[in-house]
Amino acid sequence: MHKTSEINIVVAMKREATPLINYWNLKENSKKFYSNKKKKINLIISGIGKKRAEKATIYLGERTNNNSFFLNIGIAGHKNYKLGEVILISKITDNKNKYSWYPTLLWKTKIKKAPLITVVFPKIRYTTNSLYDMEAAGFFKGARNFVGPEKVQCIKVVSDNKDSSILNISSKKIENWIYSKTSIINKLVNEFLKV
Repeated sequence: MHKTSEINIVVAMKREATPLINYWNLKENSKKFYSNKKKKINLIISGIGKKRAEKATIYLGERTNNNSFFLNIGIAGHKNYKLGEVILISKITDNKNKYSWYPTLLWKTKIKKAPLITVVFPKIRYTTNSLYDMEAAGFFKGARNFVGPEKVQCIKVVSDNKDSSILNISSKKIENWIYSKTSIINKLVNEFLKV
């Protein structure tokens, strides 16, 4: 297996990106596209929704090396998980067309794994034991144009649950949740760069 040459990170919102941009000292190349060539990290802010996530992922894929790793980082809701908890996604299902993707994890990790459903509108009721987001299916579809499933992963930070609805989310909370998990995310990124 070849070593990954770069990691391409897709986030939906600036508030999700800011702690990561600061942590990795990423520089803005163009609007919403950041990188640190020395650390081999690229990041793009896609905007909310699976179509935007897919488009941004393809944009990164067309501008980076063939052997790049793709990572989606963002927030997601779950009925029972604690706010701020980090989850590695084991299955992504597009709620609209019911198509599913299965990220391949090539190493052991203690981070909790769970399935995720990508929806068009934010969920207020959690009818399954899956996480819910609005981007992962588009991200995964876009990334699979360039690499196999072993080079595509999603990390979600829990932002809402049955006790704290999506209506309680604020920009500051999003930034704080991601900021508090940057060291865990960085360890995963370093593992991904070895794939």
